[in-house]
Amino acid sequence: SFAGHQVSHWISTYQESNAEPPLIQTAIDDFGPVVSLPGAEEQPQDAAKICVDLTAGAEPNELNSGLSKVARFVNIYRQAGAEPVRCQIIVVIHGGATSIGLENDAYRELFGGADNPNLGLIKDLHDAGVRFVVCGQSMNAKDYPADRLAPQVELAVSALSANVNRQAAGYAMISLP
Repeated sequence: SFAGHQVSHWISTYQESNAEPPLIQTAIDDFGPVVSLPGAEEQPQDAAKICVDLTAGAEPNELNSGLSKVARFVNIYRQAGAEPVRCQIIVVIHGGATSIGLENDAYRELFGGADNPNLGLIKDLHDAGVRFVVCGQSMNAKDYPADRLAPQVELAVSALSANVNRQAAGYAMISLP
């Protein structure tokens, strides 16, 4: 098709020139850059529902890489396609990622004075409409204080129940181990 030809031409033009494609960031500054492809055959669909199952941890002073991927998802739906579309995203936090939902004081107490490096991006994502829930079972197993979550993070009985509830509501599941 003509649109497919446009995308192929665009990609080959950048490959031939060895130039980097222009990256854009729309909803989330400094995270999740995407390439705008308004002529691509497969476009983001309006009213998509995505449940991100986030389990991978990071060093206490490092940003969880899964959050950057979530920022990319937001930017894809906001600007990478032919037109911006609405999308519902929920991030279910558990396993090694559980600590990212803690407010700064609790995080500092648990990790030797290190600030929670995830809070700024969690706030930006939340402000862009992303919902965050943390597994209560993981919080208990790790002995993290469930009453000391960041204001943007909600407590779920379990990651299992949160994921099953989202699947029952028609969300596409994306695992970020």
